[in-house]
This record gives sequence, structure tokens and C-alpha cells, in this order.
Amino acid sequence: MFIRNEDATKQAAVDAGHPSIATRVGADSRRDRGQPGSVRRRFLALSMAFLVAACTAVKVGYNNADTLITHSVDSYFDLDDEQAELVRDRVRELQRWHRRTQLAAYSELIHRAQMRVGGKVTTADVLGFQHEINGLMATVGERAAPDIAQLSARLNAGQIDHFAKKLADSNRKARRELVSTDGSDERRVKKAIERAEEWFGSLNREQVELVRASIAARPDAGQWWMTERERRQRDALTLLRRIAAEKPDEATAARWWRAYFAELAEPRDPERRARVLQYREQNAALIAQLINAATPVQRATVAKKLRGYADDFTTLATEGGKPSS
Repeated sequence: MFIRNEDATKQAAVDAGHPSIATRVGADSRRDRGQPGSVRRRFLALSMAFLVAACTAVKVGYNNADTLITHSVDSYFDLDDEQAELVRDRVRELQRWHRRTQLAAYSELIHRAQMRVGGKVTTADVLGFQHEINGLMATVGERAAPDIAQLSARLNAGQIDHFAKKLADSNRKARRELVSTDGSDERRVKKAIERAEEWFGSLNREQVELVRASIAARPDAGQWWMTERERRQRDALTLLRRIAAEKPDEATAARWWRAYFAELAEPRDPERRARVLQYREQNAALIAQLINAATPVQRATVAKKLRGYADDFTTLATEGGKPSS
């Protein structure tokens, strides 16, 4: 819960879906598409799929990122053999850079977060932590933009349509989870509690009431987020189709992808930007409240999980050689 927030994945992935940084990565191969993958049916743009792989089943997922991400992207685009090999090669190269230059910063950031959870945590603390995560993800996105552009230029209309269908399927599921049809907040409350308990263990009564109060204070948040999610997906599809139609050089396509990611981070429209910032602040406030209401055992549980991530990132960095700045 402390690391899970909509910003990072939402700012960096083409399909900005349900709030979560520590999104789990799975694989749907061509031979087994009927099985639900733990990617939660969202498109993982090459750069952000890589980062998400680094943040979950950390050692196994990270060290097998080329296979996991290739299968994940394949599930959304039905890649041909040449495209799949391109994704695999680009991920391997990105991983070498990422292991050498980025993982030490991840470990240091998470270690500082671990130190904070033992005391009082403010909304500003959580927002600052999230801001640093977003900066790290933006660095990966910047690095990977040419790779995403290279793949985009090789997609055909049928593959883009396949992606659109996958997004529509994902949205139907997300809408059932996020948008109430009977005016009740119970489904959103239940999902929020489940996410929190992944970090804290069972919530106490005060924490459950904090979750309920936070969700009750923003009754339209589910519908708003679905609208925002679908807008981002439409923009991604528009960009893919533009690249397919105009066939720009890779430098131009990479620039378009960077602009797309920048729009995710901070929408140009003032009203939209204000709402995104409000959404982030409300989530951060709830996270801070849950930590401050945590028992010593719960704080220890959160600290242990964070310490485990930090240790894994340190190990992964040294496995690939001495980290560099």
C-alpha cells in the first residue's frame, strides 16, 4: 500500500489503469491466452513493463524480464516472431543499463521510506516519495522511448486493433471494480482494504474507518478515474495509428512518445491537471493516515516488506556489476 499508488504506473504506462505502483507482472503467451495474467490485463509499454517487472517478484521477475515482458506485450499485440525478438533484444539492453545505473537509487529510496514508517508520516512525505518514484520512472521512459518507437513502427493495423480490443476487455473488468452501479461504496472499500492489507496485515477498526471516510469523501472518484483511464488509452491508440499512417522516422516517433508520457505526468489542460493532482493528494493523505494509525506490529510488517525490496534491488544491482551513477 505504501508503494502502491496510481502515479507511477499511470504516468508511465500506456494503459494507465487501477492505482498501483507495485503491479504484478505475468505472461499470457500466444498458446495460452485464455488464462488471466497477473498484469491485470493492461498494456505495459516497453519501458514501464520493464520497471514494473523490477518492482514485483523482484529477483525472479527482474532476471527474467525479457521473457515476461515479451509475453506480456505479445498478449496485447499478437506479435510476429521478428517483433517478439525485437522486444526481447530491446528489453535485454534496457535491463543492462537499468541494472547498472538505476537499481542503487531504488534501493536507497525504499530504504529511506522504511526509516520513515517508524514515526509520524505526513501527506507531504508520501507525495514526496511518490514524486521521487515518478522521476525514476520518467528516466526509464526517456531511455526506452526509442525502443517503444521502434516497435510501434512495426505494428500493423490488425495488431493495433487487437490492442484496442484488449483494452476494451480490461476496461469492462475495471469498471466493475471501480464504478458502483447501485450507489454503494462497498466494492471500492473492499478493494482498498485488500490493497492495504497486503502491506499492513489485517487493518484495525480505526484504519477501516479511515478507508471508508476517504472513499465516501470522493464518491465520483471511480467514475472519474475510468474516464481518465479511457482517455489515456484513446490517446495511446491515436498515437499508434498516427505512427502507422505517417511512418515517421524513429527519432520523431520517440519524441511523440515522450510527449505522451509527459501528458500522463502532468496534463496540459488546467482542469484535468488539477483533478489529477487532487486525486494523488487524496490517495497520499489516506496512506499517511493508515501508517499513523498502524500498530507497532503493522509498522514492523511494512518496514520488513520495504527492507526486503531494498535488499533485493541492492542484490540485483551487484549481480550485474558495480552500480554506476
